[in-house]
Amino acid sequence: MSTARLRLSIVTPAHWKAFMGGAQYQVKCILDALVPTGRYEIDYFARRTDPDFRPDGYRIRTIGSGGGVPRWGYLADSRLLYRALREARPDVIYQRVGCGYTGIAAYYARRHGARMIWHVAHDSDVERGAALGTRNPIRAFLEKRAMEYGLRHADHIVTQTQQQATQLQKQYGRHASAVIPNFHPVPEEAIDKSGPLTVLWVANFKQWKRPEAFVRLAASLRDLAGVRFVMVGAPAGGADSHWNETVMQAIRATPNVDYVGQKTQGEVNALLARAHLFVNTSEQEGFANTFIQAWMREVPVVSLGVNPDGLFDRADVGFCAGSEPELATAVRSLLTDDECRSRMARMAGVYATSRHSIRNVDALVQLIEGAAPATGVAA
Repeated sequence: MSTARLRLSIVTPAHWKAFMGGAQYQVKCILDALVPTGRYEIDYFARRTDPDFRPDGYRIRTIGSGGGVPRWGYLADSRLLYRALREARPDVIYQRVGCGYTGIAAYYARRHGARMIWHVAHDSDVERGAALGTRNPIRAFLEKRAMEYGLRHADHIVTQTQQQATQLQKQYGRHASAVIPNFHPVPEEAIDKSGPLTVLWVANFKQWKRPEAFVRLAASLRDLAGVRFVMVGAPAGGADSHWNETVMQAIRATPNVDYVGQKTQGEVNALLARAHLFVNTSEQEGFANTFIQAWMREVPVVSLGVNPDGLFDRADVGFCAGSEPELATAVRSLLTDDECRSRMARMAGVYATSRHSIRNVDALVQLIEGAAPATGVAA
């Protein structure tokens, strides 16, 4: 006798086929685990979607006309998203990327007997007053207030790190239902470090990612003959176009930097399989997926300031520098000490495989299935 499938709605601002960021990739991994079981009826709600992509095993529902962030933030899509959720009648809503959609999803869930799981995607999600990605104070205010409504009314909250769980409790008085480290599949690429020494930086160009710091790093190490500093990522547009052009001018003026533009996930992984160091210059992150991608491909990470759960103080997988001069010192040391770099590379592979394997998705699947209302949802 067949049983009814659990109706699951996934809500994020963007689907990965239209925009591949860390949160989008994690949702892809989750769906890769859920869809083959056949136990779920899944709707994926996003504003930014690829109209030519046809998913297998779930439906994509575009919110509004699609495209980028509305001028006043995702709260502007309140009516459209709420109506779409009413049509889907989910048992469980899984929402990731804190924004106006967090509040809309929580409001729907409370009114219709669904259960909502909110997954923290960034450290700023659990810090009062913190908002990244916009200099529009009205939009920042609306997005943060809506997100905080969702935070307070979600049935379950998942964090990526214990540090986020601690901040969640400290700032908002809520306990994380689970701390689940981000997860990645085992690499398919052949790992080959025989080529020229390569230092890789990967991120979509945003001011809080601080790509200028990587360019300054390369300039300070230009005496290291044969070392290439490679930057990967989509350029910024809109209000950040002038800033983006300033960064591009600095890149063009730095001979040992190669900017290769936006790459697919597979292309990034292929670059990492041949890279020798990975550098992160962000002001903040959640738990950077690029850390895991690098470690799994035996690439030590040197971070300018991000040190989730203090792992660089405990695991021999790289360094957290703390300042640009110390960043340059750490990178120079690893580039010139083959034995130390090789040892750290091996340890990075072991650490990532044991801590961030795709097996971590099982804990999230259990939470989704355990959250489903026993009697179904109201119409």
